Parts: sequence; C-alpha cells; structure tokens
Amino acid sequence: MKKALGGAAYTLMGMVKAMNLSPYEGRVVIPGEETIEGSMLFAAVANNHFAGGGFDVAPLSKIDDGLLDLVAIRSDRGVQLTNINKELEDPMNPDNVHVTYRQLAEFTIESDQKLHCNLDGEPVKKKKLRFSIRPRHLRVAF
Repeated sequence: MKKALGGAAYTLMGMVKAMNLSPYEGRVVIPGEETIEGSMLFAAVANNHFAGGGFDVAPLSKIDDGLLDLVAIRSDRGVQLTNINKELEDPMNPDNVHVTYRQLAEFTIESDQKLHCNLDGEPVKKKKLRFSIRPRHLRVAF
C-alpha cells in the first residue's frame, strides 16, 4: 500500500489543501459491530488490488474471497502525512490512528451531507452508500 499511496498521499494532501476541500463527517455501519464515526479525507472500496491506472488501492484484497476491502484515511484525529505514510506500511494494524483498512462482506457509509463519489467511473452524490458482495456469483475462468 505504501508503494502505491506513499507519494500519492502527499499528492492527495496537496490537492486537499490547494482546493480547500474539507473532509466528510460520517459513519461506517457494519452489521454486528459498533459503528465507526468521524471525518474521512479519503475512502476507497475495492474487491481487487488495482483501481484505474494501476493504483494499488487494496493490497490485501482477493477477487474471490467474498470480501470488500475498505480503505479510509481519517482526518478527525489530525492530519500528519508522516504518520499516514507510516500507517500505510501496515494498514491492518489495529493501533493505526489515521488509516483504517477493513475486509468486510457488507457495510454502509452514511453522512448528513451528500458524499461525492466515483463508483466504477461514474460520479455519484448520495448521503448513504451500501456495499455488499455476492461471493462466487460470477463464473470466471482464471
């Protein structure tokens, strides 16, 4: 993950500061678990390693494991690029403060304001985004 996002984290932060963007307040609702609340600067959901352009956004994902990988950079705990880069080296570390990386079968991201998202190349604005996966639903030859 650091290989892909290390430099990109600086680019992302530069864009946020240059464009004066603000993080989204919201929550991640996971069935059977406590809701995660706070501010997110960046979030990605994937069922494969790579996003467009070969960006390795979810290095632990497997296309056939029945899980979606959620990667989020929280901003409600301050934004320190050196700490974010260090946490990207071990995204699953439960002691991470800024980087959250979870592998889940289903979850919902909610906000009181519309979230500006890109879903598989299509721009979307919604207050609630529900994600789930149907394991082994498509027959694909490897």
